[in-house]
Order: sequence, then C-alpha cells, then structure tokens
Amino acid sequence: MANVFTMRVHRLNQRHGKTYQQMAADCEFKRSVTWWNKMYWGEIEDPPKPELFPYLAKALEVPERRVAEMVAEQWCGVRPDDTVPEHLRSLLAVLRDVREEDVLVIQEMGRAMYEKRGAEVEVERYSARLLTEFGKTDGPYTLEQLEWLKLPELQAVKMDVGMGRAEVEEDAYALLDSIPDPGDPED
Repeated sequence: MANVFTMRVHRLNQRHGKTYQQMAADCEFKRSVTWWNKMYWGEIEDPPKPELFPYLAKALEVPERRVAEMVAEQWCGVRPDDTVPEHLRSLLAVLRDVREEDVLVIQEMGRAMYEKRGAEVEVERYSARLLTEFGKTDGPYTLEQLEWLKLPELQAVKMDVGMGRAEVEEDAYALLDSIPDPGDPED
C-alpha cells in the first residue's frame, strides 16, 4: 500500500507551492506546521483522528471522504477501490455526490477528454516521425529548427546531443541547455 496521505502533502508542497504554514492555517491549526513537515517526510506514525478529517480535507484540498480513504490506505493498508488509479480517486470521491441528472453530462465530458488524449497520442506519434526525419538533415541543428519542436522532442534532441551523436549550433545549444532533462519532475 502507498503512503497516499504523505504523497498528497508532497504534491501540494512541491508542485503547487503550498507551504506547511498554509496547510496549518487551512486546517485552523488543528495540526501544526511541524506536523505537516513531519508528514511530508513520512515521520508521522499514528493516523489522524476522524474528527480532524474536515480540517485536513480543507488543507489537502480534497473532499472529506477522500481524507478518510487516504488515512485508511496509508495507516491501515485498506484501499477503497483497487481498480481506480490514484490520480482519479479525488475525482471519484466528488462524483459520489453528483445528482443523477448530471451523470450524462459528466460522461460526455469524460468521453471528450478521452478523445482529446487519443488525439494527443496521435500528434505525439506524428511528432516522433517528424523528429526522425528532422534528424536526417545534414549539418548541425539550428535554433530555428529547434523552435518548431515540442518539449519531448527537444528532450530527445538534448539526449542525442548529450551522447555526442548530433551537433548543435551555439545558440541552439543554449535552448537545449535550458530545458529539463527527461524524467525530471515538472514544476
């Protein structure tokens, strides 16, 4: 079982810039700044009590039910639904309270997002082909050529350059040097 409660604190802090002070304030200081810091580092051994769930929900920016699910999973080893991916569980907790007449609209939204993701995958496939053809050109890569590429393609070129298989003009190298390496956490 995962430390989902701790991971949520980490995600809020690292990706969204929410400080321990803000988390403590959001939960009306029912948990201290030190407690949130220890939670971030996985140093809290005892689960929060249920009466704190409404306060923790506000601090963690999730529904109260999701707090209960995270506590159950992290401290008791019980997951509410093993078939739902972690990144969708907060959404599932919200959807439980949706009116029946709104379900159709939510299904249409989900279908539209699914189709959007399919289109993105298709674009990525074509981009990979473009990158392959792009790499067959003679001479070093230019800044003008690199400006047409998306981040994953730039990262591929950066790795290619880093391994010494491709040459890059000096101003183009500055662009490649400024992008994150593949696998680096996104901000």
